[in-house]
Amino acid sequence: MRPLVCLVPLAGLLLSSCRLTESPEQRHRDANTVAGKLGQAAHKVAVQADHASKVVGRKLEKAAHDAHEGWVEAGRDQGKK
Repeated sequence: MRPLVCLVPLAGLLLSSCRLTESPEQRHRDANTVAGKLGQAAHKVAVQADHASKVVGRKLEKAAHDAHEGWVEAGRDQGKK
């Protein structure tokens, strides 16, 4: 039983390395199908969402930095009183 357990993953690795790659023509045909167009649209939305999240992240980081500077300055002002 143990040799069989060892051979199954090995066979899977060997079979997965024998895959054929798509030709450029096949990729072009796949891109023009409904599923291909939906995939392209989903990819575009994901890229835009990634860009928007980076913009929001930078704004939040700046706001947190400004708030921290305000707290430090307020602490200094209280220490002077």
